[in-house]
Amino acid sequence: MADPPSLDPSPNRPRTPAAVSWRPRAPVAQGSAPVAGGWVWVIAVLAGLLGFWVVQQWRLQTLLQQTAAAQEARMLAQLVQSSLARDAVLAARLSTLRQDAANTPSVPLAGLRQRLRAAQGQAGLGSVTGVGVTVVLHDAAGPAFPGEPAELQLVHDQYVLHIVGLLSAAGAQAVSIAGQRYVSTTAIYCAGPTISVNGVTSGSPFVVQAVGRPTALLAALASDPDVQGWSQLVSIQFHATAVVRVAALATVPDLPWLTPTGHRG
Repeated sequence: MADPPSLDPSPNRPRTPAAVSWRPRAPVAQGSAPVAGGWVWVIAVLAGLLGFWVVQQWRLQTLLQQTAAAQEARMLAQLVQSSLARDAVLAARLSTLRQDAANTPSVPLAGLRQRLRAAQGQAGLGSVTGVGVTVVLHDAAGPAFPGEPAELQLVHDQYVLHIVGLLSAAGAQAVSIAGQRYVSTTAIYCAGPTISVNGVTSGSPFVVQAVGRPTALLAALASDPDVQGWSQLVSIQFHATAVVRVAALATVPDLPWLTPTGHRG
């Protein structure tokens, strides 16, 4: 059986299959795979460098800590050695002092105590009790002569100082003025009708007491021409006393310039 005639007016046109369709293709990117692989290598290298840097920093920190610990250990060792050397020197010195003390002849303790009491008495640091004399100086009740100045009717510091000097020269062991111990640093001066002794002010009558042989002390007072003359102006009386107690110095003076005998600053 023959094929039906074709309806195509152009018998010479090539035929195209009806089931085949054409779509345009997307352009293929050139070099995409090589670029992605390069970034991966860069990141890997940076990560390796970062890890190497972290490891090096940790090693450096550890080394610094070990170095500091070693230096501290050396310093402690030096301090221990220095302390041991100093202890050895002190131990040797202590042994020498003990040997010197053992070889030094001992001084009787009773003799030292006696010397100490004598030194305290001379310095006024201890009280002294014994026989002695009492001198009482009183302002005059009235003028002895017509027109006599009022100043002549008062007991002055020079009267007291002179009497203390007489008693000390006659062998007095201790002297007090109005209850105040007289020593080499005692200040005696007038303050109007009063007299100040060691910074303590008192008024008439002024009582001077001294520990010592009464006969020698009374003879020194009775034979002195100044005491005899002042007795015409003010009242000066003295007598022997069976028990005289001279108290210790109330306030020890500060003498920073004073040094023991044989000591050189």
